[in-house]
Amino acid sequence: MAELERFLAQVPLFHGAPQRALEIAAQALQPRTFAADTVFFQEGDQGEVLYVLSSGMVKLFKIDLEGHEKTLAILKPPEFFGEMALLGEQGRSATALAIRETLVYLLFKDDFQRLLKDYPSVSLNVANTLSQRLRGMVDEAQILSYKDAQGRVAYVILRLYWNGLIDFNEEGSAILRLTHQELASLAGTSRETVTRALKALEEEHVISTRPKEVLIRDPEGLEEILHGVR
Repeated sequence: MAELERFLAQVPLFHGAPQRALEIAAQALQPRTFAADTVFFQEGDQGEVLYVLSSGMVKLFKIDLEGHEKTLAILKPPEFFGEMALLGEQGRSATALAIRETLVYLLFKDDFQRLLKDYPSVSLNVANTLSQRLRGMVDEAQILSYKDAQGRVAYVILRLYWNGLIDFNEEGSAILRLTHQELASLAGTSRETVTRALKALEEEHVISTRPKEVLIRDPEGLEEILHGVR
C-alpha cells in the first residue's frame, strides 16, 4: 500500500494532495491489466470510472463524420484519463485504446467525487490538467493549420519526443514506435501524405525509418524544419 501511495504522489491528479487523500485513494483503487488493442471505453459511453495509468501506453481518439480517426493524445504513466465523463452527465468525449499491454488503477465515480469534495487540491489538479490539455489542443490546432505536411509530421514527432513517448535503442538513440497510419491520425492527414513527409525528413537526415519505427537522429534539425529555418 505504501508503494502505491508513493506512486500516486507522482500522478498529476494528486500533486500536493495531503497524505490522507493518498491513503484513501490507494484503498479505493482497483488494479486491472489490459492487453494491447483493448478498448477501455468508446466515445458516447457512460462514464463510471477514472483510470490511472501505471504502465503501458494509451491512445485517446475521435472518429469524424467521414469515418476518419483523429488522435487527441497518447498517454504514458503516471497520467490519468476518463475524468471528464465523471464531472457531469455527458458520455465519454473520446475513445480510449491500449497501445501496449497496460496496467491501470480504476477509481470509481463515487470515490472520485468524494475526493474532489473533501480535498480541494485534487479538485484544483483536475482543473489544471483540463486547462493544460485545452491549451495544448489550441496550440496544436494552430500549428497543424498553418504548416505543410513536412512541418506537421515534424511537429508530431517532436511532440512525442518532448513528452517522452519514445524508446531507446542500444546506442541510446530515440525510437518512436508508431505506424504511418498512427502518425497520420496525430497529424490530421492521410497515411500516404505521412509516408511522403517521412521520406522528405529522412532526406534531411533528421530521422530514419523502418517498419513501424522512426529513429530520431537530429531533434534540433526537426525543430529547424518546424520553424522554417532549414
